[in-house]
Amino acid sequence: MSESISSGSISNADAREALAAADRSAEALRKQTIAVRVAMAGFAIASLAGVIILGLVPMPGGMIGGLTFILGSAVALAVVGATAKARPKAFTRRYLLTIGIWAAIYVATMLIGMNLLPGVAAFWIPAAIVSALPGLWFAIYGANR
Repeated sequence: MSESISSGSISNADAREALAAADRSAEALRKQTIAVRVAMAGFAIASLAGVIILGLVPMPGGMIGGLTFILGSAVALAVVGATAKARPKAFTRRYLLTIGIWAAIYVATMLIGMNLLPGVAAFWIPAAIVSALPGLWFAIYGANR
């Protein structure tokens, strides 16, 4: 192939080979981004359940159960994210932004809920829904923009 490139022409076989390699690369990228989006959806659902359990189940069971959901799904999300070898730059930026927004919501929920509204379902259920929104947004729209 290098001889045909250096001479200024490319053979049909070389062009087909290059297109096939590009197709394989695009397919691998698509599969990796889908895996990250699915893991993020799982994380969003686990966050919803974890926050409800943390807020409404008495200690220590609430702490153990809620953190098990959240940390277990966070580890799975981190493994999928770390093993995805290639992602578009904008996808990675949205992924990190989503995690950052979720973390801010989670910390605010824990600080307010644990200190001011422990066990108040009117706070914890909406807070759990809000904590799931960044991950659900990413899972649905994260790679489409």
